[in-house]
Amino acid sequence: MQNERIDNYRQSMESINYSDYEKERMVHRIMNGGTANGGRMKGKLNIKKLAITLAACLTLFSATAFAAGEVAGIVSWNRIDTRTTDFEDLSKLEEKAGMDIAAVETFSNGYTFDNMEMEESKTQDADDNDIGHFKGISITYVKDGCPDLYLHMNQADMYKEPRDEARDMSVKEFDGITMYYNCDEYLNLPEGEEPTQEELQRAETDKHFFISDGSDERYTDFVSVVDFEMDGIVYVVMGFDVDMTADELFDMAEEIIAAR
Repeated sequence: MQNERIDNYRQSMESINYSDYEKERMVHRIMNGGTANGGRMKGKLNIKKLAITLAACLTLFSATAFAAGEVAGIVSWNRIDTRTTDFEDLSKLEEKAGMDIAAVETFSNGYTFDNMEMEESKTQDADDNDIGHFKGISITYVKDGCPDLYLHMNQADMYKEPRDEARDMSVKEFDGITMYYNCDEYLNLPEGEEPTQEELQRAETDKHFFISDGSDERYTDFVSVVDFEMDGIVYVVMGFDVDMTADELFDMAEEIIAAR
């Protein structure tokens, strides 16, 4: 079931975006932890579809905020024409995206490069006026018998406000770079099914628990993320339901940092 959801996610990446203001507000809320102490996300989009905006808003898992005006929404799309399964094409993507990034083809834990592509996003105000246009690069890594992992890189000048450090579950330094780890739990509910009072209470008090309406069935996702900023680029290593500790994800981030 999980592999099927991941396949559906990857097949949908090129076609789904979030131009609707209310949908973008939901993306912003769920990625930032809802209200001050979390909250319930209302809508017909589950976390798998929300994750399609990874290039533009995945760093919001770290509670980063957008710069350059009163941003109310994000429109994000994948440049399917740039997708490649040849790691040697990285320099071509860097040129297209105007970025100089660090990446590895194979991690010491066995995860290896599968594909990569450029992604683009626009920030918009409440009247759908464009505010900023940004480019990023996304790389997918695979390992037999394990969920895929994703590395997303965006220009740091897309973001301005300081992170919500109260959300960070673990912090580690490596070679002068600060890395942050978070693991968030998403309860996906079928449309019309109400959460229990206990679940609602938890969503209000637990910064790492969220409720999403509109899935086909009730299920829970755990989204593990390590992010850091290096040389003007925000890096995010993430996976759905990965059986990895914070230290294991930190180790992967360290390998990326060491590759610069």
